[in-house]
Amino acid sequence: MKNLQTHIFFLLIITLLLQACGSDKYVRREFTYTKTVDTHSKKIDFQTKKLYKVGHIFADNRFDGARLNDFTQINDSTYQVLITPENTPINPSPWYAFKIWSERPDTIYLQLKYKHAKHRYFPKVSQNRKDWQKIKSFTYNNDSTAISFKLPVKKEAQWIAGQPIINSTDTKIWLDSLASNLWVSQPKVIGKSAKGRPLYMLKIGAGDTKNKKIVVLLSRQHPPEVTGFMALKYFVNELAQNDTLTRAFYQKYEVWLFPLLNPDGVDLGHWRHNAAGIDLNRDWANYRQPEIDAVTNFIVSESKKHHVKPVLGVDFHSTFKDVYYIFDDSFHSVLPGFCEVWTAGIDRTVAPFKTRKSPYGMAQPISKNWFYKQFKAEAMTYEVGDETPVNIIKLKAKAAAVTMMDLLLRY
Repeated sequence: MKNLQTHIFFLLIITLLLQACGSDKYVRREFTYTKTVDTHSKKIDFQTKKLYKVGHIFADNRFDGARLNDFTQINDSTYQVLITPENTPINPSPWYAFKIWSERPDTIYLQLKYKHAKHRYFPKVSQNRKDWQKIKSFTYNNDSTAISFKLPVKKEAQWIAGQPIINSTDTKIWLDSLASNLWVSQPKVIGKSAKGRPLYMLKIGAGDTKNKKIVVLLSRQHPPEVTGFMALKYFVNELAQNDTLTRAFYQKYEVWLFPLLNPDGVDLGHWRHNAAGIDLNRDWANYRQPEIDAVTNFIVSESKKHHVKPVLGVDFHSTFKDVYYIFDDSFHSVLPGFCEVWTAGIDRTVAPFKTRKSPYGMAQPISKNWFYKQFKAEAMTYEVGDETPVNIIKLKAKAAAVTMMDLLLRY
């Protein structure tokens, strides 16, 4: 009898341990990394929103997504736009966006002068904030901290920016348009940013979440990384199609979309950080910033609520050239080797526009690493080149979405 009681006792202990291990994915954990980053809030310098008038030339930063810190005249025909960051140290991604016009038609020289960085984003011009053309002819100063170009100006305002301007309002309009789709839920507010802006998510799928495998999509942790957001839009638009592949896919999977993680940074025209001066893609260990706290809390609590878990996380970014940051062979996720197979499939579809793959370890507290540590999920940082043409962004994103769905149905 004593042996039986002992046996039952050990079985109970083992059962409790197994249950604890099984439920671990439903408890949001904090993690340690070799490259730690202090994500406590820091002071930032907000740009002054105003209308500048210098002679007969006007410059304006009074819209969401603008960045212009000063506007001055250098000589009879040259005007300088000063671009400074929200705080330092900071990634050298000097974002700029402003409107400019003149009391009378003229041709001026415009100098973009950067503080704490060298030039990165090629200047683009738009007459309506929808259609953009690159300004192809410009010159650098000696240390690349400024560029200059000729610009015809007129009474009608035109926009100058490092990338097409897509602010939080534009993003919400897109989300609302998606919500009329068969598969897409209404946008849901899952929290607030540091400045109180809503953090939206929506679900893409069919029927009950229960027993589905979850794919999580993220974007705009870094405000100027617009080409990555464009890729996300084309990717999601493909997921929203009603065809044989999507119908089969949503029988087994559901997609959770978080399209704009840093609405403050986007609308305030920041180079990199949120309104508390922090790179959000370094806060996926301690969750000190409200944006990452809200998103990770939602993912973990919603997973627990429906007894599901993410199997794949994809974070859309931009950098100098197209690259996929994936895990190397030493990481064994719940979808072993998926991203390697997936990216190879994308390349076969879009050849010759192949993308470099870069296996990237577990040194930093970024979203890709969080998905693996929290859920053992496969994860990738999908980086799009700053100047990758829109038709190539669309081609690759569509191929990525179709290939992902097809492969996940076979895993």
